[in-house]
Amino acid sequence: MQFLQFWISKRNKDVSSPASTPPGADTRTDAALLDAVAGAIALQRLASPLDALGSRVNATTEDGLRQVAVIGKHTAAVADRADAMNGHATRQAEMAQAAIEHMARLESRLGEVEMRAKELSGAMAELLGFVATVETRIKGIGSVAHAIRDIAANTNMLALNATIEAAHAGAAGKGFGVIANEIRTLSHQTVDATTRVDDQNDEIGRNVASMVEAVRRVEDFVGRMQTSMDACLEDARVARPCVEEGGALAANLRGESQNIVRDVAAVQDSLAALQDGSASQAREAETLAIHARQVSETSESQLAAVGRLRFAAHERARCAVEVLVRDAGISAMERRPVETALRNAMSQGLFELLYVTDAKGRQIVDNVGQVSTIYGDTGLGKDWSQRPWFRHPAERRKTYVSDFYRSAATDAYCLTVSAPILDASGTLRGVLGADVDLGRLVEMARMHWTD
Repeated sequence: MQFLQFWISKRNKDVSSPASTPPGADTRTDAALLDAVAGAIALQRLASPLDALGSRVNATTEDGLRQVAVIGKHTAAVADRADAMNGHATRQAEMAQAAIEHMARLESRLGEVEMRAKELSGAMAELLGFVATVETRIKGIGSVAHAIRDIAANTNMLALNATIEAAHAGAAGKGFGVIANEIRTLSHQTVDATTRVDDQNDEIGRNVASMVEAVRRVEDFVGRMQTSMDACLEDARVARPCVEEGGALAANLRGESQNIVRDVAAVQDSLAALQDGSASQAREAETLAIHARQVSETSESQLAAVGRLRFAAHERARCAVEVLVRDAGISAMERRPVETALRNAMSQGLFELLYVTDAKGRQIVDNVGQVSTIYGDTGLGKDWSQRPWFRHPAERRKTYVSDFYRSAATDAYCLTVSAPILDASGTLRGVLGADVDLGRLVEMARMHWTD
């Protein structure tokens, strides 16, 4: 390769430097600078993934903290609901126990009511017996009244006959007539009394009949009530085991809900510990990211400081571009030959990106290189007239070498070298730009120094 041949000749010139310079001093200086640059690049390469790792760990930890916070909120809600369920279960167990006690009392009272209903039924039967006896007695009184009425009628008839006979007797039968009249009057009174007795007896009979009907209705009602009470008592007896089983289930539910409350409390404690650990991890990740950024910034500052020294690596990059700019294909300033020459130069492995503009700063070829640009196209037709890498060689007719910078496309350190393209008369025809990978440049230079 032409630029490597140049480096060898450059090294020979450096070795044959004036006697005032100690032999090998520049070589040692360049080698030391190359080692420093290589170390800074290696440090930067380590720092970049470390920084990214710290950022990812920090982001992951923060996301974990957010997730833990979300889980904590849900767990708190579950804990609240578990407490509420425990309260409901406790209340249900208490209600079930109360229901069991009520069922026992209800069963006892229904038994008492059943007993009272049976006693009432017996009393009603006894009352019906008494009523039947009274009805019999009333019928007997009616018979006696009828007999008295018959006796009174016969007495009246005898008194009437006696009166007639006393009238026939004349004065001798006058006293007997008075007695006969009194007897007749007494018989009339007896008939009236027996008539009233009959009336009262009929009224009593009707009332007794009504009372008997009412007692029978009461007896029928008591019978139906007893049937209903028997059914209620049977239902209570059947329901009592169900209520007792419900009480047992409620007690089990209470125990399970208490276990859930304890388990949720344990989960909350674990989440709190996890959150504390995640917070500590987040702080450590942040510290790691800070240290990684400090390492990256330190290596970047070191490279920038070394880059300003313009040591032999800059010179070799400049010479490589100056050799390339004299290529016949480049001097043609036609798109196809220029692109062919640039692709051939890319095979040397030094360059990251090559491009050529005309004298006004307008790019006349596609970018030729191993990376994509951040502006997302080939660069053909772009105006670079205000960029330092174009203006310096265009205005001063000298090669431009930039400080080290980090590539936006690859995140690797690079430097840009640009040289004017001149015709035979020294007129500017364009500018050749080259982005050089610093790592490759240093690696190739160090291999040259060890050969």
